[in-house]
Amino acid sequence: MSSTPMEPVTPPAEPVEPGMNVLERAVAMFTSPANAWRGLRHQSQFWFPMLLMVLITTVFTAVMWDRAIVPDMREGWQQAVDNGQTTQDQIDKTEAAMNGPVPRIVSVVTYGVITAIWLLLAALGTWFGVGFILGTKFSYRLALEVAAWSALITIPATFVTGGLAWTQESLRHATLGLGTLLPDLETPNKLMAGVKAFLNFIGPFSVWSLVVTILGASALSGAPRKPVAWVSVGLFLVFALFGAAMAAMLGPGR
Repeated sequence: MSSTPMEPVTPPAEPVEPGMNVLERAVAMFTSPANAWRGLRHQSQFWFPMLLMVLITTVFTAVMWDRAIVPDMREGWQQAVDNGQTTQDQIDKTEAAMNGPVPRIVSVVTYGVITAIWLLLAALGTWFGVGFILGTKFSYRLALEVAAWSALITIPATFVTGGLAWTQESLRHATLGLGTLLPDLETPNKLMAGVKAFLNFIGPFSVWSLVVTILGASALSGAPRKPVAWVSVGLFLVFALFGAAMAAMLGPGR
């Protein structure tokens, strides 16, 4: 009696979700963020928003260098002179050096690199929260897609901040967070600098970007939005507290 070998049963292929091109996805991030993530499981497009954010940051730094960034530095130098930490002659030499092309180019490149690193760290935090803490099937590449694309929400904030900095001739005071509600103290205080930095993390555009991050992480990981929201908000507050601590340590005053 002969037996016919049975052929292995191949499971049906998972249907590939239709994707979007980078321009369609960029528009959808603002118009329909809940539906802007389709196709990203099979497409790698994080490079577009990352390059766009780096480009915007470098152009912003170059445009604001003489108008707002150097005046902020000059204000800090004058405080150092008033506190006896340096002399006016040293400040004059430093300011003359900062007016050259090399410091401008170095700052532009540095801010661009910092933007890329910040997106990589944001993706790491999203991956840790959604992939590790919640235990979902969520790779770092998908977390990078979420971090990079949701960062596009901050582009309008960059233009608004640039307009305020241009009119005020100061980037330090052109903030859109809740820190603008606090008065400026005549005597610098490290604690108040930390509190103000923490509140500056919380603003309409940062909250909007956080909501888009939650939508994206939930869509690409398959996790329910509620636990994703709890984890994302918690990590956002951790980042804000870390930034506030750094501002308090590096800020003037006691």
